[in-house]
Amino acid sequence: MATPAAFEWGDMVIVSGVIIGAATFLLRRYIFGAKPVQDLTIAQKAAMAQSATKASAARKEYDPDRDFVLKMRNAGKNVVILYGSQTGTAEDFATRLSKDIHSPAVRPLVLDPELYDWQCLASLSNEELVIFVLATAGEGEPTDNMEAWYNALASDPEALDDSEVPEFRSPKDRELDEDLPLQGISYAMFGLGNNTYEQFNHHARVVDRRLLSLGASRVGERGEGDDDADIEEDFSRWKEATLPLIREHLGSTTPLESGDESMPEPTWKVVEMDSTQQAWVKGELFEGAVATHDSRHPFLAPVTAATELTPAADRHLLHVEVDLAGSGMRHEAGDHIGVYPTNADEEVDLMLDALELLDKADVPICVRATDPFAPQQSLFPVETTTYRAAFRHYLEITAPVPRSQIKSMVLPYARSEAARSFLRPLAEDKDAHAATVGSGCMSLARLVNAVREAEKKAGSLGDGEQPFALPIEAAFELCPRLQARLYSISSSGKVHPERPTITAVVLQYDAKTPLSAQAKMGARRCGVATNYLLGALRYLRGDYAVDLAATAGSTALRTGYLVTNNKQLPIADASSVAMVRDHKDHVLQSFTLQPAPNSSLEARELTMPVFIRKSAFRLPADQATPIIMIGPGTGLAPMRAFIQERAQAARENPSQPMGTALLFFGARTEAHDYMYREELEQLFEDIRQAAPASQIITAFSRDQPQKIYVQHRLAEHGELVYRTLLSGQQRLGGAPKAHVYVCGDAKNMAKDVSKALASLIAEREAISEEIAARWISDMRKLSRYQEDVWS
Repeated sequence: MATPAAFEWGDMVIVSGVIIGAATFLLRRYIFGAKPVQDLTIAQKAAMAQSATKASAARKEYDPDRDFVLKMRNAGKNVVILYGSQTGTAEDFATRLSKDIHSPAVRPLVLDPELYDWQCLASLSNEELVIFVLATAGEGEPTDNMEAWYNALASDPEALDDSEVPEFRSPKDRELDEDLPLQGISYAMFGLGNNTYEQFNHHARVVDRRLLSLGASRVGERGEGDDDADIEEDFSRWKEATLPLIREHLGSTTPLESGDESMPEPTWKVVEMDSTQQAWVKGELFEGAVATHDSRHPFLAPVTAATELTPAADRHLLHVEVDLAGSGMRHEAGDHIGVYPTNADEEVDLMLDALELLDKADVPICVRATDPFAPQQSLFPVETTTYRAAFRHYLEITAPVPRSQIKSMVLPYARSEAARSFLRPLAEDKDAHAATVGSGCMSLARLVNAVREAEKKAGSLGDGEQPFALPIEAAFELCPRLQARLYSISSSGKVHPERPTITAVVLQYDAKTPLSAQAKMGARRCGVATNYLLGALRYLRGDYAVDLAATAGSTALRTGYLVTNNKQLPIADASSVAMVRDHKDHVLQSFTLQPAPNSSLEARELTMPVFIRKSAFRLPADQATPIIMIGPGTGLAPMRAFIQERAQAARENPSQPMGTALLFFGARTEAHDYMYREELEQLFEDIRQAAPASQIITAFSRDQPQKIYVQHRLAEHGELVYRTLLSGQQRLGGAPKAHVYVCGDAKNMAKDVSKALASLIAEREAISEEIAARWISDMRKLSRYQEDVWS
């Protein structure tokens, strides 16, 4: 018989063994050959933190309001479409997909995953389906509204196969398989991406792979849209191949009629209010005061400065500064600032005229969903607005109309042969659409006017034919929401904590089609946001006529015209609107002017709605780490912030070790496009106090017969770049410890820069360019090679 001591000793051995075994299992990746924790990437560290909190999140109390399966069933639906959207495109695709797939047997519901719990995914039945429409943000990241779902499904995105199995909520009618909890769940997948980015469609690919590995079954192939090519055509091809399979999966035996031109069911109902009703029409994005400002609750920031950086150039290059005092928002070098623009008033009037609403532009309206179970019951964030305000502040009205929408939402309203003959090729022929609508950047208003011109040329209408008219409900559905535009902040939050700046080129060009030149307003096309910024500059500069109309608003967040009996009523101490006009008396932009204490109307501040979006584009924590910055054109923006920060550190403590800073800046000409020249030269003088080898290297492509770009300068200064990459080492032998930053064009420049760096490393390390490219890839994984690029 064992003694008590023996029992205690045996128990201790057993308990110790269990503890050691458990610790070994949990730390297996770090014990057996994995990288030490200090070498983990930002993504890996985030994954570890997410994994640590995932179990508690899975066990959180059930909230029926966040159960998307319950909501779907209560609404009588059998398909849920979840979208991961950063700029609104994926949300728009999801909404359009819902209409395309709808039938008596297929009843979809579109939902924002941010508002619902991923744990409910396993509760779907065999007779139901989930469709994911997922955009990829940044460098292969999930969109903000899919972040929680993504982190749960892929707790370790760097090694998906090592991700833990999420703890889904068990349905009442069955037990979940421990390893394959999504067995019996069916889904479809379409991703939105851009092939100029290294992590093309990464978000959709990761979620798709994890769903399959957890036992779910995909209906059809995963679709991948490429925004650099023709994402609309990619979407159309995927729908044509997948929708029949979805219908078959849900037991529908009635195929959709191809070429069906029946009148579409309206999504929105527009009610014109009594003329005594009051309507806020400035374009409020939310109601009431908030504690925290973000993309859904932007801050009306006063515009404190706006200048042209290169006034002698043949295009406008702007520097705009806003004041965040009182907002509570903070920014760091590398972050982005989001700006909510308004559409130019000329474009708004063109739309109102095309819809025959000019005489009712300021009538108060309420726009509500026709489906009582629709997740979005109101089209606008305010209950009542006006036609003019809707098109000025809330809707994207200048983008070309997609081919699929011409087919489903415009062609059905063609009641004459002339209208049908004009629209049908644009709806059915990809090349015809590209040549007329795409190249002409034919907005909805321009398309409507073109149809009417075709009817005029055809002469009188035939028996039973009616002139083309597009109802306002269709127009509201065809125009996606006006989205905020993101700009890399071109100033350091440490140096200028409350005054972020924007550096942007104004987009203005002429469309290259005969129809464009003949249309109202001609062939000129203008970028919505950059021309909004240009309007701010012109207002502050005072070189264009400005009308100041007194307006109403009880708070800073509720400003604009107060419409009663179609009259604008002035109210004391209210905000006002500045109308910026050109020499032809066209209204270019309208801006809200905030009331300032003890000031005249003319002294009120120009404001714009802004928010800060955090970024992983960051300087190394150790300022002794060398940095190589490549920022041609407005890609200079975040580099200017980095340089300001390093210069301030050098001024404050020149004896502290600082790594070399190299800036490769490229533009068209030195005389007309070298922005911030004097400031940059002074900042580098300051940096050289602590890092003597730091310098600016320029590439002006049009200052000599042959084009010279930043990648050519990298090759020319290969030895300097290589020494900077070495960071004091004799040889590299792997990924350099210096940090490289690239900002600008993703399609060509970013790829050429990566190749140039691989080439100069390969030459000096006596290795193949393939190996050198792998080292650069390793730098990316370690967040030492960062890109802030666009196409």
